[in-house]
Amino acid sequence: MEKILWATDRSPHAHAAGLRVPGCARCTDRLIDVVTVVDPDELPPILPDVPDPLIAEEAVHEAERRPQAGYEERVRRPSDQILAAGREPGSDLIVMGSHGRRSLEALLLGGTIERVTRHADCPVMVVR
Repeated sequence: MEKILWATDRSPHAHAAGLRVPGCARCTDRLIDVVTVVDPDELPPILPDVPDPLIAEEAVHEAERRPQAGYEERVRRPSDQILAAGREPGSDLIVMGSHGRRSLEALLLGGTIERVTRHADCPVMVVR
């Protein structure tokens, strides 16, 4: 079976891309697979006002001091997960949403969309 893979991070841009997927699937007689990729560093804390007893307070302060540290690694992790899902048998199109703007970091280091389009084994449709 041939499939369309919709990669989402649950953002409004990914949602907009997802709205296009059913039409593409109907027109091409494809199944739809969905992969949700979320950077763990961007997840909200469960109880923001309660300190985590398993994390040292110094580690919390260090994390607050380095908001941009590890950007390239964070981009690599989501893009690798999307690429792995796209390499599963039958995937012949990856659909992703784009912000339509790029930060300086993304220009210098490469964003998730750029990395997926560069390394995917199938076509990638970016919806803006």
